[in-house]
Amino acid sequence: MNKFSAKKDDVGRILYKYILRVCDNVPKSRIEKIFRQKDIKINGLRTNDKQYKLQLGDEIIIYGLSQIKKEEKRNTANINFKVIYEDKNLLIIDKETNVAMHSEENCLDDQVHKYLNFKKTSSFVPASIGRLDKKTSGLVVYAKNYEALVTFEDNQKHFEKIYQFVSENFNQEKLDITVRLEKDIKNEKMKVNPDFGTKAKTIFFKEGNRKFAQILTGKKHQIRATLEYLKAPILGDTKYGGKKAKRMYLHSYSIKFSHLPEKFAEYNDQIFISYPRW
Repeated sequence: MNKFSAKKDDVGRILYKYILRVCDNVPKSRIEKIFRQKDIKINGLRTNDKQYKLQLGDEIIIYGLSQIKKEEKRNTANINFKVIYEDKNLLIIDKETNVAMHSEENCLDDQVHKYLNFKKTSSFVPASIGRLDKKTSGLVVYAKNYEALVTFEDNQKHFEKIYQFVSENFNQEKLDITVRLEKDIKNEKMKVNPDFGTKAKTIFFKEGNRKFAQILTGKKHQIRATLEYLKAPILGDTKYGGKKAKRMYLHSYSIKFSHLPEKFAEYNDQIFISYPRW
């Protein structure tokens, strides 16, 4: 028998996802089985309701499982980012190029968790709202609590996100373009297909000699793939036709929040900027 009590950062999470997180050493197939067998109690009552939303102080008892948690490894990450803004809800940082977001040694997640001195006491783990490619530098937003994570993720489509880039062949003052993107499995990239794929809308513009891209859809590699399609690839982006350089010249330049609900309304119209170091 395993007993848990729902903490503040568990409130609102559905039971199924909660159990997946607190029993992270247990296969999904086994989790499915304990639901089928009603081997779960919430506040003394057996249930198989996967969609039950946890409330503060709920007592959760799970039967029939052992060794439910993975062994926690010591975080040896080397913190290599600049803090742009931090409060009780958000951590906004400036990511270096060639740093992976997840699943690699010294990835950004590990760096952030070490910076926050994070110790897992609930189902929540500080997580990024959106992501950047490994070779892209610049602004990344992390949520420091579950309510902030859900709220900002739900409203992410309203955020104004602008990237700065270098391309020798892009000379238009402004271009509003929508393309269709599909996976190029063989070359492990995205490519533009005029007849098939997911729509990706980008506004490209110039300010003096600086070139910017505002993404309106947030699809994987949409700036990189669109610029390749326009025969104006990013300098250093060899995967998408760019010339070799010391780095890929794509940088998450600014984020402006909007359309957030009342509890987080203080962030509406705030703009955060990171200037590239190239």
